[in-house]
Amino acid sequence: MTHGCFLSNDPAANILKPAQVSVQSARDGRSGNVQRACVRAAASGWCVRLPVAVLTLLISLAPARAEEGAPAAAAPQPSASNTSSLEEIIVVARRREERAQDTPLAVSVRSGEQLREANAVLLEDIDRDIPNVRMVSSPQSVSALDVTIRGQTVNRSAIVFDPAVGLYVDGVYVANGQGAMMTLLDIDSVEVLRGSQGTLFGRNNTGGSILLLTHRPELQQFSGELAASGGNYGEFMDRAIVNLPIGSDAAVRLAFQGDSRQGFGSSVSSGQENFQNQHRYQARFGALWKPGESTELYFTYERFEANEVGALLHPLSGPAPGTLVAQIGTLFAQFPIPGLPTVSFPSDPYQTDGNFHAFDDAKTDSLQLTAVQKLGGDLALKLILGYRHLDASTALDVDATTLPLADTTLYNTSNQKSAEWQINDKAFDQRLDWVAGLYWFRDNGGSPSVQSPASPEFLSALEQLNMATGGAVDLTPLFPPLPVYDQNWVTNSSYAGYLHGEYQLTSDWAVAAGARHTNDRRELKENAYVDIPGFGQNCTFLDTSLPPPYQINGPCPPIDKVAKFSYWSWEFTTRYRLTPELNTYLRVGRSQRSGGWNSPLATVQDQPFRPEQLTDGELGLKADLLGGALAINADVFYGKYDDMQRLLARLNADGTPVTLITNAAQARIGGAELEALWRATSRLSLLTSLGWTDARYETFLYQPIPGAPAQDLSNNEFYQTPRLQGDIGGSYQVPLEAGDLLLRADYMWQDKIEFNVINDFNYQRAYGTANARIAFASHSRSWELAVFANNFTDKRYAYTGGTLGAPGSPSPTIAWQIPGPRRTAGVEGTWRWAAAK
Repeated sequence: MTHGCFLSNDPAANILKPAQVSVQSARDGRSGNVQRACVRAAASGWCVRLPVAVLTLLISLAPARAEEGAPAAAAPQPSASNTSSLEEIIVVARRREERAQDTPLAVSVRSGEQLREANAVLLEDIDRDIPNVRMVSSPQSVSALDVTIRGQTVNRSAIVFDPAVGLYVDGVYVANGQGAMMTLLDIDSVEVLRGSQGTLFGRNNTGGSILLLTHRPELQQFSGELAASGGNYGEFMDRAIVNLPIGSDAAVRLAFQGDSRQGFGSSVSSGQENFQNQHRYQARFGALWKPGESTELYFTYERFEANEVGALLHPLSGPAPGTLVAQIGTLFAQFPIPGLPTVSFPSDPYQTDGNFHAFDDAKTDSLQLTAVQKLGGDLALKLILGYRHLDASTALDVDATTLPLADTTLYNTSNQKSAEWQINDKAFDQRLDWVAGLYWFRDNGGSPSVQSPASPEFLSALEQLNMATGGAVDLTPLFPPLPVYDQNWVTNSSYAGYLHGEYQLTSDWAVAAGARHTNDRRELKENAYVDIPGFGQNCTFLDTSLPPPYQINGPCPPIDKVAKFSYWSWEFTTRYRLTPELNTYLRVGRSQRSGGWNSPLATVQDQPFRPEQLTDGELGLKADLLGGALAINADVFYGKYDDMQRLLARLNADGTPVTLITNAAQARIGGAELEALWRATSRLSLLTSLGWTDARYETFLYQPIPGAPAQDLSNNEFYQTPRLQGDIGGSYQVPLEAGDLLLRADYMWQDKIEFNVINDFNYQRAYGTANARIAFASHSRSWELAVFANNFTDKRYAYTGGTLGAPGSPSPTIAWQIPGPRRTAGVEGTWRWAAAK
C-alpha cells in the first residue's frame, strides 16, 4: 500500500493542513497495518480525490525526514507554513513497509486516484511517465499485455514461456499474460520495480516487477462511488463501487467496471469492422475480517471478461522485391485465373487485407486469500493463497492478406495455483528488519492452435497457375490443403525458499542482503498433425533420427518431455543518507528466468531452451530540495545477461506461424533514469521523466535450421526498446467559490522502436503523443465532471509489429504493423458518498 504525493484541495492554501487531515489505516506489506493512499477531510468525511496535479512519477517523493531513529513508516505531516511541499510515499516493494525515499531500488508508484485522474483505464496506461518502461497490448490478443523494462521484453502470452516482467496482484503472481490487460478497477496503488527482482517475489523476474494492490474494504464505513463516461467511437464506461461494513470488525467491498468502444479499423477484403474495439468488464468482491489487532483475513474473487474483434494487422509489402506475400500478389495480378484472390496493401494504416474472420475472447476467474497473524512484538506470519483460471481464444489472419497462408486460431488455458508463507520480524533493538518465506507454484494448461486450410477452389487455381507458367511456379507447398492441429498439455511447477534482511549500521547507513533458491520443473506433452481422410493422422514434426527429409509417415510418437532447473538468486544493497535532503544507494543482484520447451516442437529431438541469468547493479540518488518542493530521483544501471532469452517468430514448414525462444549467449545493458516533480507554487506542479537504455548483444548466434550455418545477430538492436524516452507534464488548480477547476496536460515521446529480434524494415520512427484533462469538482470531491482527450493531436503511429519468414527463405514471408489508438475524447462524471457506521 502506498501514499501518493498528496496535494491540497484547500482553495486558499491549496494544501491539506494538519488539523484537517486523518489518514486511514488499512494494510501493511509486512503485518497488515499501513496507511492507505487516501486523505480524508475530517470535516466532511469525504475521500478527497488526489488533484490532477499529481500525474506524477511518484517515486520517492518524500519531502520531510523522520527524526533520527524513528521508524521508516512514521510519516510526518506537511507543515502548514510550507504550502508548496510534497507529501511522502510508503511502499512495500521489499515486502516490508518503508518510505520510498529510503528504498534502495528504482520504484515508481501510482495511487488509484492518480490513475483515474490521468484517464488510466487499462494496465498499459500507467507507463507514460515511468522511465525505461513500455506497456502495450500483445499482437496475439489485445487483452494480453506486453511489457518492456530496461530493454527486457515480456514474452508473448503462453503457458510455455515465463515473462521477464512479473505481474503481482495483492502478492499473487499472474503467470500468464493473457487477460492481464485488465481494467484498473478500484486499484489502491501500482508499484513498478525496475531491474532484476530475484529474491523477494514469487517468481524470478529479470526485467522487473509490477505490483497491483486492490482497494481493501474499509471497516465501519459505508461509502460508494458511481461514475460514467462517454465519448467518440461510441466510448462508454460505467463504474460502481460500494463499501459495506458488517459489524465493527468486518466489511465487504463490491466493484464493477465495464468498458466499451468501437474499433479504429476494418478489412478491405472481408468488410469486417471494429478491429481494436473494446468490450470488456471486470467485477471484484472483497471481504475483510479483522477480529483483533493481531489477526486479519482478506479475500477477493474477481471476474474479467473480454469479447472483442482483436488486433488490426496492417500488411507491409517491404522493400523490393518485397515480402513473399507481396511477390505472390504481383504474380496473381499477372494471371487473372478465377479463384486466385487479389492481394492488396492498403495505404490507410487502420485497414487490413485479411479475410479470415477475427475474434478475441478471454475469461479469467481469480481467487486470493491473505491471512496475517501477529505473534507479539514485530513478529508476524503471513499466508498468501492464489488461484487463477484462464480460458482464451483468438483468431488471427497472421498474413494480413486474402491469402490462406497463416489463418490461425489460438487457444490458451491455464489453471494456476500458488501458496506463500512469510515470516517477518525485527531484532537487535529493531536494527535488523528481516523477512523469510517459502513459495510453491503450479500451472497446468495448454496453448493449442489450428491452422486453417486453403479452399479446394484456391488450390485448383494454383494448379492452373502452375500449368500457365509451364511448371515454373508451384506454390502449392506453401498452402496446407488440410487443417494443421497442434495439441499440447503443459505443467509448470516451482518451489522456492528465500531470506532477506536489512541491518541499520548507523542512523544514516544501512546494508541489506537476500538469497533465494528456486527449483523449476517443466513438462510438455505434444502432438501436431494433419488428419487425412481415409488415412488418419499424419505427424507434422520432423524426426532427425530418420533419413532425410526426416518425415514421419503416420501419427506422431508419444512425446512427453521434462526439464528441471535449479538456481540461486541473490541481492546486496547499501543505502546512505548524505544529508537530510539526499539519499544514495547501491544495489547489486542476480536473478534468473526459467528455461522450458518451445511449442510446437520443430523436431522430436528438440531440446529445452536454457534459463536466462542477469547480474546487474544500480547506483541511485533520491533528493528533496527547495524545502521539499522539488523531488529529484536518478539512477544509473548496468547488467550482464547470460543465455538471454529472445522470442523469434517464424513459419513452420507446414505454414503454421510459431513463436519460439532462442538463447542469445551474452548481452549487456546499461542506462540512466531521471524523475522529477516540482511544486512550483501552491497551485502549479510540473513533472518530467527521462529514460536512456544502451543495450547490446555481445554474442548471439541463431541457427534457423538444424545443421545449417548459424546467423550472427550480435549487431541487432534490442527489440521493443527505445533508446530514449521521456515525458513532461504540468497541472494547475484554480479554486473557485463553487468548487475547484483542475487543469492537466502531458506529452510523452519515445525514440525509434525495432519490432523484431532480427532487425529489418519493420520499425516505428520516433514519435510523441499528448493528453489533456479539464475537471471541475466540489471542494470535498463528492462530485466531479471532467472532459478529456487522449492523443489529442491524432498522431499516427504503430505500437508493435512483426515479420515472419520460413527457415532458409531469402525474403521475409509476412510483415505487418498494429496502429496505435486514434484521438479519443469524452466526458466523465463521478459521484461519491461516505458515512461512518
